[in-house]
Amino acid sequence: MKRLALLFFSLCSLFSAQAQVDTTVYTQEYIDRSTKFAWFTLGGDILMLPGGDTEFLQNGAIQNTSFGNTFIPRVTLGGIHFWGHADFYVTFPLSFLSLQNKPDFFDQLSYSQGIETGMRVYPLKLQPQRVSPFVGISFRNLSYQHTLDEDEYPEESPRYRRMIAPLQFGATYTTDKYLISASVYYQFQDEINYAISPTQTGRTTFNPVSFNLSFLRYWDTDRFMRNPKVVRDLNNQYHVLQKENRLSTWYWGLGPSAGLQMSKSGYLERNFPYLYDEYSSAFMPDITFGRFFNKPDMNVGLSFRTLGDRLIGFNTEIRLRRYSFMLETYKNLFNWLGFVPFVGVTGSVENLRANVNGTEYQETKPALGLIFGWDIRVTKTGTSLLRTNLRWIPDLHLEIEGDKMMFDHLEFNFIQWVQFIGRKKAYEKYRP
Repeated sequence: MKRLALLFFSLCSLFSAQAQVDTTVYTQEYIDRSTKFAWFTLGGDILMLPGGDTEFLQNGAIQNTSFGNTFIPRVTLGGIHFWGHADFYVTFPLSFLSLQNKPDFFDQLSYSQGIETGMRVYPLKLQPQRVSPFVGISFRNLSYQHTLDEDEYPEESPRYRRMIAPLQFGATYTTDKYLISASVYYQFQDEINYAISPTQTGRTTFNPVSFNLSFLRYWDTDRFMRNPKVVRDLNNQYHVLQKENRLSTWYWGLGPSAGLQMSKSGYLERNFPYLYDEYSSAFMPDITFGRFFNKPDMNVGLSFRTLGDRLIGFNTEIRLRRYSFMLETYKNLFNWLGFVPFVGVTGSVENLRANVNGTEYQETKPALGLIFGWDIRVTKTGTSLLRTNLRWIPDLHLEIEGDKMMFDHLEFNFIQWVQFIGRKKAYEKYRP
């Protein structure tokens, strides 16, 4: 009898311990810490680019003049990570609202910098009623173009573009809802050779220091989860998904992406040297559909992106277009309090097109590439999450007359909304 009682007590203790483990998949301590990991940000800023000096061709002779400041309003979205110590962001310039101070005898002058992706690091973390200094680095395209009233090619002067990586220094004041920042950029690429005729270049120099003022709203979107009742609900949801076989699930995703060309095109160097220094860039939608596998903690999915660009100069027009249908598989490496980095490989079918002054070139080819990034995933019970994707296919190119037109863009999809299919219905089955 004593043995039966002891056995019964042991089994009860085992089941009790198992139940305790099962109902505490997520602890209060974990939820409290991990939900403070990231905040979503959205707002705007003003970028001020000081002017510079440029050489131009007038009556067959090379002349020099100065040009003034450029003011560019921009839309900014991003996320504060690592409990207020880092800001990852992307900005989209509203070029149609920019202001440019140009010499009177120029028909037009455009000096701007395009979509920017960057990171700021805060040694003193962001928190309300505090000023926090930061250092950072970003990647964006520098663009320059000018024409004179008397130009032989008044509507088709070349546009110079290249990718730059300026350093950034500044400070942010945090309120209960807003981030107010002022910063100074320093760019090392402050001089270019700009084509002033099909066979001649002139020197253009830029002031390497630029200034930025931003005003962002931030949301601690997971604040509601720091509640004992919510923690219990999260554990219940985990067991519901486990019972309904929804921990592994299908998903779809949508978000904006920017593409930055990584290398120059030999075809342009040989045939159109005045366009050789122009780096292609594009803004594009990123659409994905796939399946998340719970036990190996990995994703297999399909994605579609398309990007296009237009290169012009001296009666030359080149239109570029890329369609990418991609199979991607990537493994989540670890979960650090809701920050889940991943890395993987991609296989794709790439349709590459170039229209050169009316002559069409086209090629469809397979390609292998890399994908890496991270999810903001506090728990595996969510019906959605935010994802950051970076993709790169080395040496992706279209062959034209024995030379390469490059399409090897680094694609930076900063924020993608990922929706899991079927989890909401699973939860609804167990609602009282």
